[in-house]
Amino acid sequence: MSMDRQNPGEGLAPSGSLRSELPWLALQMAFLVVLLHANSPEVWFWFAALLVLLIWRTMAWQNRRWQRLQNRDQEPPSTSGSATGSPG
Repeated sequence: MSMDRQNPGEGLAPSGSLRSELPWLALQMAFLVVLLHANSPEVWFWFAALLVLLIWRTMAWQNRRWQRLQNRDQEPPSTSGSATGSPG
C-alpha cells in the first residue's frame, strides 16, 4: 500500500470550519425571524443587531481567508524525495 500523500485532508477546508460557523448561522437566522416579527419601534434595533453580526462574521471570514493565503505563500516549496537525501 502506497502512502503518497502525507496529509489526506491537505488542500481542503478544516473539518471543523463549518461546524464552528453553525451557531453563528443559527443566531443570524434567529435574528432574521425576530426582525420579521418585530413591532415597528424595535425593528430598527433588531435590524442593527443583525447587520452588526453579519458584518462582524464577514470580516472574520475575510481575515481567516487572508491568513490562509499568507500562510500558503510563506510555506517552503515541497520537494520530492526523502528528508535525508539518500535515494530510495
